Amino acid sequence: MIRNKLVITSTATLAATLGALTIGFSAVLSWRLEQDANAVLRARAEAAAANVTIRQGHLTLTDTPYDEALDSGVWVFDGRGTLISSPSRFSRLDGAARAVSASPQTIPRDVHDDTRMLALRLRDAGAPKATVVAALSLIPYEDAARTTLAGALILDVLILATGAFFIRRTVVHALRPVGQMTAQAATWSEHDLDGRFGLGPPRDELTGLAATLDTLLARLSAALRHEKRVTAEIAHELRTPLTQLRLETEIALRQNRPPEQLRTALRQVLVGTDRLADTVDTLIGLAQQSIDPSTGTCKAFDAANTVLASYSGRGKDVRLDPAASTHEVVACDQDVVLRILHPLLDNAVRYGRATIVVGISREGNDVVFSVADDGPGFTPEEVETVFMPGVQGAAAGLGEGAGLGLALARRLADAAGGSLTAKVSRGGLIELRLPAT
Repeated sequence: MIRNKLVITSTATLAATLGALTIGFSAVLSWRLEQDANAVLRARAEAAAANVTIRQGHLTLTDTPYDEALDSGVWVFDGRGTLISSPSRFSRLDGAARAVSASPQTIPRDVHDDTRMLALRLRDAGAPKATVVAALSLIPYEDAARTTLAGALILDVLILATGAFFIRRTVVHALRPVGQMTAQAATWSEHDLDGRFGLGPPRDELTGLAATLDTLLARLSAALRHEKRVTAEIAHELRTPLTQLRLETEIALRQNRPPEQLRTALRQVLVGTDRLADTVDTLIGLAQQSIDPSTGTCKAFDAANTVLASYSGRGKDVRLDPAASTHEVVACDQDVVLRILHPLLDNAVRYGRATIVVGISREGNDVVFSVADDGPGFTPEEVETVFMPGVQGAAAGLGEGAGLGLALARRLADAAGGSLTAKVSRGGLIELRLPAT
C-alpha cells in the first residue's frame, strides 16, 4: 500500500539524516578532542621546558608545585641524547620517548594505542641544549568520544522511533480522506453517477482531488448517457429500414408476381440495404468521433436530387421546388448531407398528406434546405422538443418510430457547423442550414 511506502520512505529518510548528522557530529567531536589533546600535550611540554635548568653542571628540572603532574609524563634529554629525567611511573615508555626525541619532526606522535608524545627542543639563547618529551594518555579522550557517540546513538534511536510514530500517524490521517473519497467515487460509479463531492474550487490537494473526481464522474456519466443515446438511435434507425426490407421481401415472395414487379421490389430492397449500411456507418462514426462533416464539398442541388430519387413511388408527390437554386455549393461532404436530409424526408413523407417540397436557397454564408409538407405541422411547443431523442410530435401515431431520426439529423448538422430548426407554418416545415463555400 502507498501508505506503508510513504511511512517506510519517510522513516528511512529520517534514519539516513540522523545517521549523517551523527557521523558528522562524531567527526567534529573527534577533531575537537584531537585539538584539545594536542594543546594539553604542548602546554605540558612548554611547562616542563620552562623548568629545565643547569645545576652543578648538570641539567635538571627545578622543583615546582606541579612536580607530581610533570612526573606523570615528562622526559628530559641533554644535547647528546642522554636521558636526564624520566617519570618513574612510565619507565616502560623510555624507549619510545628516546625515539621521539631523536626524530627530526616536532609534531605529536602516537607511540602506543593510548599514548601520544611531543618533543620540544630548547634552542633559545641562554637556554641549555636539551629536549623535553611530554606524554599524554588518550584514554580519557577516547572514553569521552565513545560515551558521547553512544549517547548520540541512543538519542538517534529515540528520535527515529518517535519520528516513525508521528510519520505513520500523519500519513494515515492525511490519506484517510483520500481512501474515503476513492471508495465513495467507486460506489457512485457503480450505482449513482450523479453523485458529486461538491467541495468547490480546488484550495489544496484534497479539494483538488475531489474536483478531479467530480470531473471524471461527470465525464463517465456523460459517456454513459451518450452510449445509451447512441444505442437507442441505432435501434431506431435500423428498425425502419429493416421493416421496409422485410415488407419488400414478403411482397416479392408472393406467387404469380410479374418479373417487372419482382425487379422493382428487389431494387427497393437494394436501396433499403444501402441506406441501412449508411445509417450504421453514420452512427458508428459519430460514436467513435471519426466522422468530420466539415471536410469536403458538394452541390446542394445534386444532393437534393439524390435524396428525392429514393422517395419516388411512395404514393406522394415528393419534388424539388422549381425556384430552388442550382449552383450553391455546401462546405460539407455529400454523403453527410444525404444522411441529414433522409430523416427530414422520412418525417415529411410519414406525416404529409400528398405533397412534399424541398427548397434550396442562399442566406448570407449559409445554404438553406427547406423541407415542407402539407401535414399537421408543428405547434409552437414542439419546434424544439421534436429534436430531442425519444420525443415525438403530437401528430405521431402509436408505433410510428421512436423519435430519434430528427435527433440524429440535428447532431450531424451541428457537427457540420450548421443548424436544424422546425418552423411553425400551415404544414410541416424544417430548415437545414449548412455553411456555404
